[in-house]
Amino acid sequence: MVYDNEKYLFVFTSNYHGYYIEELFRRNGIKNTFRKAPRAVAKSCHTAIYIQQPDLQKAVNLIRQAKISVQGVFEIIRIGHVLDYKKVKV
Repeated sequence: MVYDNEKYLFVFTSNYHGYYIEELFRRNGIKNTFRKAPRAVAKSCHTAIYIQQPDLQKAVNLIRQAKISVQGVFEIIRIGHVLDYKKVKV
């Protein structure tokens, strides 16, 4: 399930990295949702943090400062009721 205001997702291979970044975002005023990553972008048991569009650059900067590796950053593209994901270079 993706909420209407969510535009990007960060995929992590480690749940611990995801929990850490979720809390880091929250402390820095970035609204986020921590959930399992969609199968379209991660076939295994990966986790993802979903954020809104205006927070993308701030989120990327915080992850770089924290030196946490991200498997990928994806833009959520809505086509009617279907979701597609486009990998974003950050």
